[in-house]
Amino acid sequence: MRIAIEARALSAKGGGVKTYTYQLMRHLLKLNDEHEYLILRDSVGQTGVLAGARDVVMPLWHEGLLPVWLQYQLPRMLKKLEPDVVHFTKADVPWRKVAPTVVTIFDIIPLLFPESQALSRRLYWPGALRRAATQSDWIVTISEASKRDIIRQFGVDTERITVTLPAVDWQHFRPVGERLFDYPYILFIGTRDKRKNVGALLRAFAAIKNDVSQRLVIVGKRALKADNAEREAQRLGLSEHVEFKDYMSYHQLPALYSGADLFVWPSVYEGWGFPPQEAMACGTPVIVSDGGAIPEVVGRAGEVVAFTTDDLTERTHDGVFEKNLAAAIGEVLGNEAKRADMRRRGLERVRQFSWDDVAQRTLDVYKKAA
Repeated sequence: MRIAIEARALSAKGGGVKTYTYQLMRHLLKLNDEHEYLILRDSVGQTGVLAGARDVVMPLWHEGLLPVWLQYQLPRMLKKLEPDVVHFTKADVPWRKVAPTVVTIFDIIPLLFPESQALSRRLYWPGALRRAATQSDWIVTISEASKRDIIRQFGVDTERITVTLPAVDWQHFRPVGERLFDYPYILFIGTRDKRKNVGALLRAFAAIKNDVSQRLVIVGKRALKADNAEREAQRLGLSEHVEFKDYMSYHQLPALYSGADLFVWPSVYEGWGFPPQEAMACGTPVIVSDGGAIPEVVGRAGEVVAFTTDDLTERTHDGVFEKNLAAAIGEVLGNEAKRADMRRRGLERVRQFSWDDVAQRTLDVYKKAA
């Protein structure tokens, strides 16, 4: 088969969609050499990094021109390339279908929690997600929670959706002895928007800060719809107890995770969750919320703290959740035997996920769609 994969996510500086797209293509190319892969890119940066695939570049000069790129330039190019199937990896597809179409819809959070989106994204995503769900031949998603949401929102036949649970790169994310900080710490990593619920973590930490020796390290760039976490930390009197880092390189992450006594992720809702998965791979105990697919990530390896409301907006100020989160953090930090058991179970848990399996299941979808 000639398989075209729309891969504009590779132009991003980071994030889960880029990780998914890169790892999927890398492992598809490892499966066998009987298929031809065309990588459809929106920039010339990093072309040639996937040996065995052919890069096809159509420059996207500005994000505001995405509708023209996706709806006109890309279909014209696909007509020339004549693929047997095309896979769109960023939850949007052209109106005009020129080949059997597969799309990855990671989640429908822009519809469930629009307050976390900038205005331009709030205008874009409803139409894009509906196109993706209704105009494609097959949908790939990354969790059972997202599958349920897609079916409920768009009435899609369950037989048209395949779930492929993401993995981590075990060679990169593993326990290491290097330490980036000379003090004990609790870690959070994620893009800083309202949905990540950093405010709830700060309030939970404030309740126990005098009972623990750890500082709180928050790593992640502020989104366009920022979370105002610095202001909240100052209000809570945490300036001496919290460290904010906008950026850590990919190569620093194993040491960052490995050095933490605990990783905490209180997100309101997720379609998956690479950070807690990466933390477990580095041997770090994890505490998470029950938002969306996060319990699917950690299984029984991590502590899951439940919200008391289904309203996603109200979850950002769920007092009972914050009280229970504080109690869970204190309990785990105060029990070394429990942390050791969580480390062991976390390392076992991440080995249950495989990019080879994701690639094989996705290739099976290509064959069905074509």
